[in-house]
Amino acid sequence: MRGLVASTLGLAACVQVAPHAIVQVPPGEEYAAGAVLVMPTTCVPDGVMPELCSPVTLTSGQPTLNPLPASYAVYVDPTLRLKLEFAGYTLAEGAAMRLETGERTDGQTTYGDGAAFGTTAVVAGSTVADLPPSDVRAVARSLGLGGVITSTLTISPAGFGEIRADLVVTLWDVDSSASRWIVRCGERMYGYRETPLRLANCVGNGVLAALAPGNLIGQAL
Repeated sequence: MRGLVASTLGLAACVQVAPHAIVQVPPGEEYAAGAVLVMPTTCVPDGVMPELCSPVTLTSGQPTLNPLPASYAVYVDPTLRLKLEFAGYTLAEGAAMRLETGERTDGQTTYGDGAAFGTTAVVAGSTVADLPPSDVRAVARSLGLGGVITSTLTISPAGFGEIRADLVVTLWDVDSSASRWIVRCGERMYGYRETPLRLANCVGNGVLAALAPGNLIGQAL
C-alpha cells in the first residue's frame, strides 16, 4: 500500500503540535465515495488500565461541572462523520439500526395514603453495532452499501508515566473484507476531551486530503 501524509499547521510553541494524518490506500484504487455503513468509535486499552477507555470513570466521585461521557465516541464521531460527508460519503449509522425492539416494562406503586404513581422502564434493543464484523458486512451488503467504516481509538503507554492515543479509521470492502483505505493519527494524551477531538479532526482531514482535497478547510501540507 502506498502512503499519503497530510498534516496541519503547528500550534504555538507552548501548545502541543498538531498531529499528522497518515493515509494508506491500495495502488490504483478508485477513491470514489458512496453509501457506506459507519460504526461508532470503539476504544481498546493496550497495556493500560481498562478504565482509561471509559472517561466517565476517571472523574467518578469527583465534583465536576462537565462530567466526562461513558465513551470517547461522543467526541470523535460527530467530527469524523462531518468530514466523511464532506468527502462525499452517504452514511448509514450502524448504532441507529436496531435488530430488535426495546423491552418496555410498566409498573405502578401505591402508597399508604392511596396515591399511585406509574413507572416505565425501557431497555433498548441491540443494534447492528453490536454484531461481529462478518455480520456487519453482511448487513451492509444486504442494504446495497459499498463498504463499512470502522473507527478504533487505542490507548497505550507513552513512557515517563504518560499515555498516548491513536485513532485508526478504516473503510472495509463488504465483499472481499479488504481495506480500501486506512487513516491514522496519534499523539500523547493531551486531555480526555481535547485529544479525541484533535484526532477526529486530523483523521477527517486525512480522508478529505485523499478523496476530496477541494473540500479541505485550511492549508493542506
